[in-house]
Amino acid sequence: MEEYHEVVIVGAGASGLLCGYFLGKAGMDTVILEKNASAGRKLLATGNGRCNFTNRHMSEKCFYGDRDFVRSVLAQVDTEKVIRIFEEIGMLHREKDGYCYPNSGQASAPASLLIEACQENGILFRFDTEARRVIHKDGEYVIHCKRGERYRCRTLVLAAGGRAGRTIGGSCSGYKLCRSLFHRVTSLYPGLTGLQAEGGEWSTLAGVRLQGQVSLLLDGRLAGQESGEIQLVKNGISGIPVFQLCRLAAEGLDEGKRVTCELDLCPAMSTGQLDDWLSCHGAGKLSGIVHTKLAEVLRDKAGHSQEALIHLMKQYEVRILDTFGFDRAQVTAGGVVTYEVEADTMQSRLRERLFILGELLDVDGMCGGYNLHFAWSTAYLCAKKITEMGKDQGDAAVSSV
Repeated sequence: MEEYHEVVIVGAGASGLLCGYFLGKAGMDTVILEKNASAGRKLLATGNGRCNFTNRHMSEKCFYGDRDFVRSVLAQVDTEKVIRIFEEIGMLHREKDGYCYPNSGQASAPASLLIEACQENGILFRFDTEARRVIHKDGEYVIHCKRGERYRCRTLVLAAGGRAGRTIGGSCSGYKLCRSLFHRVTSLYPGLTGLQAEGGEWSTLAGVRLQGQVSLLLDGRLAGQESGEIQLVKNGISGIPVFQLCRLAAEGLDEGKRVTCELDLCPAMSTGQLDDWLSCHGAGKLSGIVHTKLAEVLRDKAGHSQEALIHLMKQYEVRILDTFGFDRAQVTAGGVVTYEVEADTMQSRLRERLFILGELLDVDGMCGGYNLHFAWSTAYLCAKKITEMGKDQGDAAVSSV
């Protein structure tokens, strides 16, 4: 079986769906190929089930990768634009501390509304259809799929997502397609996940949560620092401050560096204040400051030394062995190098009418809706360019995005 369409989008995730909506609205003959049985699976898992879809505090500083590239993208698609796009398809939002969520509180809202918007604008879906190979010849792309189906098109959009979250559709298939079209893909790392730690105390501490500060050191040099709720789990440390530093830790481990975290377990008190408090109340009352489980571990490690106890409270050293891996990661760090892609259109610099979107690129954001904002932004810029190319060819049915 072979089908021809003007545009083929590989991937029905965040960027693929939004790109499809705009192309359908512009009247372009477009099909979306999706390897899973349904669209938007990863969207349903974002923001702890609430889908934090953008953030008012948008800056290239909230991203890893080529920040000049990110700055250019954000300058063209800001937070207000993303909010207006979702209002256009029927989604009201609410905000908390700059974090933007669907007003319904349901992660299903953006995905379901985007799918409906695509269908209402004539976009076709082909589910359980995994693109395995792409051939570019005579101005056309031929996409060969797992079950033998073939799709031909003049314009190809790769929006297959990253390796993170295999149980909800993550895979390396998009990177393989990019490589087959001669794009360079960097090393890939798990992003926004916890860190496995050395030591036998973690099974005792599992379940403890505390407000603290995490300092990441690579070969003894400070690489990053984050504050917030730290979660202690059976094999290490987790929580948003750890997630934010995960990419740097993964890169350090890959480079063979000694990776450690220093935890300030009581940032509300200085070393002097802790000394005064312990001198007054004694180590036996440490559970008045930190969780009882943690107090017990700290006392055992410090012995009878108040100085050692204070040091542990302010600089608890954790040797990092690994991340929690791609299956538990929320995003993939690394991807197609951005200097091979035009920042204002997402069009490949190596292949005509080829576009690469979202998580496939070597850009990953911190927690807070940044990765989804980048996905929406790349989709918008891509669709805008494809629509303009259609207009330039005199397609009467095509209107601007």
